[in-house]
Amino acid sequence: MKPQRHTRKEFISILIVSNTGGKNKEIQMSRLKFNVLRNVPFLFVVMVLLFGGVIFLGQRKMASLRGELEPYKQQIAQLETKQEGLNAENTRLADENAQLKQQMEAETGTAAETTQEQPEENPYEDAPDGYPYTGAGGSFASEYSEEQPYMSIYTHTDGEVIAAGDGTVISVSSNDTYPLIVEIQHENDYITRYASREAAQTQLQENTQVKKGDSLFAITVDNTQFDYQIIFEDKLIDPLMVIEAKG
Repeated sequence: MKPQRHTRKEFISILIVSNTGGKNKEIQMSRLKFNVLRNVPFLFVVMVLLFGGVIFLGQRKMASLRGELEPYKQQIAQLETKQEGLNAENTRLADENAQLKQQMEAETGTAAETTQEQPEENPYEDAPDGYPYTGAGGSFASEYSEEQPYMSIYTHTDGEVIAAGDGTVISVSSNDTYPLIVEIQHENDYITRYASREAAQTQLQENTQVKKGDSLFAITVDNTQFDYQIIFEDKLIDPLMVIEAKG
């Protein structure tokens, strides 16, 4: 038989002595428990140091991150300032645009009112603008053209050729085409010419003063072609343009 081994437990006694005259107290514990209690302060200090180290490292990390973020904060602040400037500029431009729009509308309205108030200028305002024939049965034979620079009217015996405006007779003549030609000088250098392709009766003489609508000569043959011209500064003008411009 193997001999039995006896284990021996060690105990540590701690005597607590009262200095007030009370009873003393003895605490008994195992060596293992004693060692654990003895190392508690050391463990506490280690834990405090570890916790402090973690806090310190965390603060350093936060400080580092703040340093890294600072340039971005400055950029953000600059962008915000720039955005505020752009917003202010946009507001100013919008106000200017609105003012220009109002000004253009006002000017357009004023121009429209002025256009309505002022009649269209008549380039032939000073020209003799009367129709040179009166009586029934008158009709166009041909209109003014470059090939035939006159306005032609078919006339009848009950009609008369009349002055298109006030003026002075400067010529009563004839040629191979026209048995009778009457020319009248008007103000502002206008001249009107009345030419009948058939014989006609007239009492006019040079230097005779005539008024607009006065009879120049009477038609003696039905369907007589009468040609009418307006001359200004030695240039021929379409008579219809002058008559229609007067309205």
